[in-house]
Amino acid sequence: MFIRTTFIVHPISGKSMEDTLNNGDWVLIDKRKELKRYAIVAFSDHRNGDLLVKRIIGQPGDSYIIQNNVMILDLGTSNSFQTTIQIELEKDIANELRNRTTIPENAYFVMGDNVDISNDSRSFGFVSNKQIEGRMVKVLWSKK
Repeated sequence: MFIRTTFIVHPISGKSMEDTLNNGDWVLIDKRKELKRYAIVAFSDHRNGDLLVKRIIGQPGDSYIIQNNVMILDLGTSNSFQTTIQIELEKDIANELRNRTTIPENAYFVMGDNVDISNDSRSFGFVSNKQIEGRMVKVLWSKK
């Protein structure tokens, strides 16, 4: 017998997604939903196996420039850099990403909403599509 699950119920642990999601909330993750900019996704951290929840900021094909430790990410569709966001990166990640000019196919740049404390792509780089469990579709239970 083959059973295929489409959804994951995931607890939120920590404060990296405040005020959108809070420590102790439970969310529903859909494994089939399309991944797009600003969607909240759950993914496995390749360093320690934890399941994290962050927001997609950069998606495959997005152009960027690294200046010192700052990524200037083009959010537009024409690679004109008319709509950008500047993101300060850890030095090692800035050096790692410096040799590219676009986010690779099947990779995403993710950040927590609480940028002051979030451990995200600024410190560990791109998240591969293979790491992503799915996209958040609903808060099932909130402590608020």
